[in-house]
Amino acid sequence: MLYRQEHRVDYCSSVASISTTGIVKKSAASVISVFLLLIATLLGDIHAAAGSSLTDSRVMREIDPDITTVMIKKQTSKLGMKIDGVLDEAVWASIPYMDDFFVIEPDTLVPGEFRTEARFFYTEKGLYVGVRSEQPAETLISRLSSRDQFIPRDSISFTIDPGGEGLYGYWFAVNLGGTLQDGTVLPERQFSNQWDGPWKGASAEDETGWNAEFFIPWSIMTMPDTTSSTRNLGIYMSRSVAHKNERWAFPALPRTTSVFLSQLRRMQIEGVNPKQQFTFYPYASTTYDNLNDADPDNYKAGFDVFWRPTTNLQLTATVNPDFGNVESDNVVVNLSSFETFFPEKRPFFLEGNEIFDATPRARQRRGGRGSPTTLVNTRRIGSSPIDPGIDDFELEDIEINQPSELAGAAKITGQNGKLRYGVLTAFEEDTLLEGELNLAPFSVVQDGREFGVARLLYEDTSTGARRGFGWLGTIVDHPQSKSMVQSFDGHYLSRDGNWNTDAQIMYSDVDDVTGAGGFVDVQYNPSQGREHSVSFDYFDENLEINDFGFLQRNDLVGMRYRYERTESGFSHIRSRETSISVTQQYNTDGKSVRAGLFTSQDRLFNNNNFMFMEFNYFPERWDDVNSDGNGSFKIHDRLNTGMFYGTDRSKTLSTEYGLFYSEEDLGGRTLEAQFNATWRPTDRFSLTSFITYEDKQGWLIHHDSRDFTTYNTSLWRPRIEADFFLSARQQFRITAQWAGIKAFEDQRWVVPVGDGELVEETRGATDSLRDFSISRLTFQARYRWEIAPLSDLFIVYTRGSNVDSRPRDSFSDLIRSSWTERLVDVFVVKLRYRIGN
Repeated sequence: MLYRQEHRVDYCSSVASISTTGIVKKSAASVISVFLLLIATLLGDIHAAAGSSLTDSRVMREIDPDITTVMIKKQTSKLGMKIDGVLDEAVWASIPYMDDFFVIEPDTLVPGEFRTEARFFYTEKGLYVGVRSEQPAETLISRLSSRDQFIPRDSISFTIDPGGEGLYGYWFAVNLGGTLQDGTVLPERQFSNQWDGPWKGASAEDETGWNAEFFIPWSIMTMPDTTSSTRNLGIYMSRSVAHKNERWAFPALPRTTSVFLSQLRRMQIEGVNPKQQFTFYPYASTTYDNLNDADPDNYKAGFDVFWRPTTNLQLTATVNPDFGNVESDNVVVNLSSFETFFPEKRPFFLEGNEIFDATPRARQRRGGRGSPTTLVNTRRIGSSPIDPGIDDFELEDIEINQPSELAGAAKITGQNGKLRYGVLTAFEEDTLLEGELNLAPFSVVQDGREFGVARLLYEDTSTGARRGFGWLGTIVDHPQSKSMVQSFDGHYLSRDGNWNTDAQIMYSDVDDVTGAGGFVDVQYNPSQGREHSVSFDYFDENLEINDFGFLQRNDLVGMRYRYERTESGFSHIRSRETSISVTQQYNTDGKSVRAGLFTSQDRLFNNNNFMFMEFNYFPERWDDVNSDGNGSFKIHDRLNTGMFYGTDRSKTLSTEYGLFYSEEDLGGRTLEAQFNATWRPTDRFSLTSFITYEDKQGWLIHHDSRDFTTYNTSLWRPRIEADFFLSARQQFRITAQWAGIKAFEDQRWVVPVGDGELVEETRGATDSLRDFSISRLTFQARYRWEIAPLSDLFIVYTRGSNVDSRPRDSFSDLIRSSWTERLVDVFVVKLRYRIGN
């Protein structure tokens, strides 16, 4: 048993008011009334209606590292351990357990209903974790999935801070059924699943519930050098109980608190000095392209090398890498001038890449919402070649979008005391581009790019607070262009964890044009369940980081304030999370380019159904981007509202329904309906469907130069996913995504010279209609066999299309054409095997 101290947190009601001036619109009364109602819900504790018992039952348990630092037992390496989830080895019976699990989701912090016993021991090779989870058999939920996929099921998760200073960590999860998950975590709670390690885990049911067993080699983690025989670690464990939709943990650190990584339970180990690790990943692949009659077969072979000569240094390299398409991106239709961000999926660039995340903004927010701001977006490496810049040289879509092959890449990451560092370099092959020049066949060999990035980060926690300062530099070199970007970042987390600040200053030099910018993010958590955050941004019009990084837009000055409150312990609902935020952004000419009042609320009901509601108001603003540099124009004030309701996701059949209404830029409207259904009749099979339909009236799209058009549009976005598992490590998966749009011209508009309101323009008698359609399909059938940790056999068939515009065709004709008129039709077999100590 572990010692703990209990401290009561008192919750008091608070009242606030917000006044709005200068908005005199026909909908202002309804906007303000709904807005104030949500503020009252947010800031007021309506105890009589809610039956809340927050003030007398909610207890925050703080961890005193001096009291809870414990020594775990070291064992001989010759134990005959078998990682099978059955804790029948004699060593497990001889080890004391920890059972200090409290409910953190929802954050009631009461003891878990069923007993959970966690045991730990270690050898010079790695850490062993065994967990016994008592639970009635009829309530167990076992579901198989792809690695790192988050779905409702019973699970045990373990997080370790190998340096013991709250600067970085790794997390591992074993789900009932045997599916594994893992990833990294940065201060204070930046979880990512974009890392896979060669560790072992298994689960097994027994007469009292189920067990999970882990073996985590020391050599897969970065561990600081030490002259002492004793190392300090931080650990955290959580248990997901799917039928209750709850998560239990020790130490009790719910998401509604400001601290996590710095407050993990302390443990000490002795005599651990991991040996050198050398891992060799050879691969071989063959691709059959059904659309390439001249040379349909393509064979490749290469390898990756991972060498860890010391505990705090890793060198990795790849030669003739194959980044073939074994996992497809989502189908996205983006007709704006803002780029869509796609996350990295290639293992080589995911391994150890967290050192290049300079701030929390470098990662996508929870749920994939929003776009990151980062100097290192490795999806740029191997992306489509740079346009050769030859006048009248026309390329087909398949040529424009083809990826660039890589000659090789190398990376070094490590740590020296309080300094962490990383270096990455990659080289593209030249690409043959074939098209037409003045209606005659023409081809050109486009040079590949060279990428480089270097990172230094100094962090100190000796005073109890966390202070950090870093530098990050990138370069992209090409005969047509050269881009260099540098940044400095600073970080501060107060000793009590209530204040957290991250800042970054950036400087770019692209073809001798320089730009600068930066941002500051401040977060304040006065008590559990309350969070204030404010952000300040400045990016001048010449700041360019998108040759290697990702920034949604430059030429921006703005701020954003957000207040979020999470409550639990009610009688009529289990929890609710309400947020309110205010955004105001200008371009450097002083024009308001984005402004809004945003409110939303999530509710989790006692039967585990859930509901999401939002209401947003956008004041009048200027659009200075979508005309592609051909002037700015005013956008009307708009409303946006909607709700989403879903049933218990732990059930065999769960459904979700959404209905949203938003006003368009020039006065039209969009109605959006969503329906999702997931059927899991067994733990080995699942079928999920997502269907979205939009009816748009007055959808404004840039046409050419200063010309815009509004359209009346119908849009369908269905997606189907089917998974069947022969075992926890053999999966057959089918995915199909389609986006279909039919848009019919409503009215033409032009940006006036000197900027202003869009001017209505009459279509000439001889002008053709601007009606259009879009039909894009991606289909993939994939078999994956995880032969051993990080050793896989893939057999993949991928089919994709982007049909030319046919607005007079029916949607059924468009989807049939998407299947038959393919741009991608390839069959890939790939084997990658891990060889090493």
